[in-house]
Amino acid sequence: MADDTTTPRRFVASFLDAAQREDWKTASALLGPASGARNKEQAIERAQQLEYLLERRSWVNIDAISDDPKGTPEDGDNIERIGVVRVAGGEFPIVLERTRTNPPRWAFSAETLARVPAVYEERGPSWLETHVPASLRTSKVVGVEAWQAIGLPLAIVLAIVLGRVGAWLLRRLARPLAQATSFRWDNELSESSHGPLRLALACGALVPMTSALALPSWLRTINFHVLLSLAMCAGIWMALRLVGVVARSLERRTMEMEAEGPPSQILAARGVQTQVRLLRRVASIVILVVGGSLVLMQFDSVRSAGVSLLASAGVAGVVLGLAAQRTIGSVLAGIQLSATQPIRIGDTVVIEGEYGTVEEITLTYAVLKVWDERRIVIPITRILEQPFQNLTKVSSGLIGAVFVHANWTLPIAEVRAELDRILEDEPKWDKRVKVVHLTDARERTIEVRVLVSTASPSDAFALRATVREKLVTWLQEYEGGRHLPRLRVDQEKEIESSTGPNVMVTKSST
Repeated sequence: MADDTTTPRRFVASFLDAAQREDWKTASALLGPASGARNKEQAIERAQQLEYLLERRSWVNIDAISDDPKGTPEDGDNIERIGVVRVAGGEFPIVLERTRTNPPRWAFSAETLARVPAVYEERGPSWLETHVPASLRTSKVVGVEAWQAIGLPLAIVLAIVLGRVGAWLLRRLARPLAQATSFRWDNELSESSHGPLRLALACGALVPMTSALALPSWLRTINFHVLLSLAMCAGIWMALRLVGVVARSLERRTMEMEAEGPPSQILAARGVQTQVRLLRRVASIVILVVGGSLVLMQFDSVRSAGVSLLASAGVAGVVLGLAAQRTIGSVLAGIQLSATQPIRIGDTVVIEGEYGTVEEITLTYAVLKVWDERRIVIPITRILEQPFQNLTKVSSGLIGAVFVHANWTLPIAEVRAELDRILEDEPKWDKRVKVVHLTDARERTIEVRVLVSTASPSDAFALRATVREKLVTWLQEYEGGRHLPRLRVDQEKEIESSTGPNVMVTKSST
């Protein structure tokens, strides 16, 4: 390509292109009089040193360099800073300046070129580079020197091995310390962090290895983004594991409260357990979304796409919002349920005519285990929008009603006495409520309502069935069953009347 020095980007591209072709005569000519070289050989040497610093020791992004003939205003008038090389005691800036010739052209500044030999002496080829056989330095594989193409896979394998060994050693050191405490969460954290720690240590071990390989600028850029992405993934992984350990620790504590505490404490434990599970899911989603965004946003193409989407967020944003409306609404409903807690894990509820226990709650749905062991999946939005019965919202205690129909002759006092005998040794009765009411008197029967209390809805169903069965059995046996509902028919025969034939008169009573 023809040399173009009209803009900073084109000048640097021309210099690096000549160096890649090993056209050092052209590359040294681009340095101009400011190189300070006394002869052509020294100018070529200066160009080679500068190319090495640009490619191996600096971060130069051609696309980030200004393509404006006047350069970047932030760097100053007719000045462009394209990169830095870290040296002892500070940094060595690589600066371009626009000459006052006619026509103007861009070139490396005189100060930059004057410092190149000293910086190259400090940051030039390492011991490894100088001791690599010449045949491996001169031959190239996919634009990379052969020794670098061989060394990079070996460095990756070695870094993986070092990461595994380092994580194993740290776990061996941490395990006795964790077991020495009375807590369980530190043991889980020690075991759960093994995978993320192994990945992070492998990334850390690979950094100095790739630095020693003195990779070219384009490959160092790829290597940097890959290592940074993997390190971020290790951090995301570790954060998810930490959230899981904390959530499981809290759930164990709530289970202990539920197993050992009084009924009021059991309900509080269920509420905490529900919140912990929902908040764990929310935290996991936030970590994945934020972490994934940070990983993707370091790539220029993704960042540009994101900016473009934001710039054109009019109709596209409305369409996307409408498409995701139900999903977002479900997630927000799950968060609302976690805060307000109309239902909790373990609650006994009646939803849409189905009686059961809340087995699982997620951000978008709840699972109801009904009495016949079916599972009903109910959207969270439906739970929040439609009425339902929560039998254990305030307390787990419940009052069950049993109705018995009998003859008018049944003595209610005897029913109360029989109820006392039934409940005397009944473990499901919690001794709060024991009532017998005559609730209705119909033409043929009376209705007796029996109220009994239990500690839980499941006990209420069982106790109602027991009381109903024993009362019916007692009613059948008491005084020969004479107080059971029945229909009595009395017949009286009238003597022949003067107005017609004999008439049979029937009177019925209960």
